[in-house]
Amino acid sequence: MGMDLNIKFFQWIHAGAGTRPLVDGTAVLLAEGGPYLVAVLFVVLWFFVAKNKKIFLLEATGAIIIGLVFNQLIGFFYFHPRPYMTGLCTPLFPHGPETSFPSDHATLMFSAAFYLIFARKFAVFGLPLLAAAVLTAWARVYSGIHFPFDMAASVVVALVSVGWMRLLAECLLPFNEQLAMLIDQLTGIITRMFGLGVKR
Repeated sequence: MGMDLNIKFFQWIHAGAGTRPLVDGTAVLLAEGGPYLVAVLFVVLWFFVAKNKKIFLLEATGAIIIGLVFNQLIGFFYFHPRPYMTGLCTPLFPHGPETSFPSDHATLMFSAAFYLIFARKFAVFGLPLLAAAVLTAWARVYSGIHFPFDMAASVVVALVSVGWMRLLAECLLPFNEQLAMLIDQLTGIITRMFGLGVKR
């Protein structure tokens, strides 16, 4: 029953894929570009926020890493084929025959968004990022790369990862403070080398 529902949801979301160039192109861009959006956002924030807030960016990165590790563990014990591997569709872009459950892209984005929202230091950025994560999840399914249940699993993994990171945050604080200092030193050297600078 669950698998039938998963397939029906997939067919409903994927309907029309490959026949609408504008929608197809947008879906591919969203499906592939989400992690880059997170990376750019975090880098920009790093240069413009106060030093004490940089710790939250490192913690959010930690939540992402925890989520991706969970995904690898799940994939090690449970393999689920992607839609195109079962003959349900032709994907909008090439992808390797890997397990689809959960989605690394969606886990990364939901972990980042949830952490920024729950930490309440960057909720103004976390909420738009959450919207982008939802669009990425839609795009991955529409493009024929994932099933809807893969995305639901990614949300669960992201929430668990954020919870773990919040529990570990205090223990990791000394390490993150040293890491933030090191990153600031390295970025300072790089900006001086290229004649760049950010006024604070």
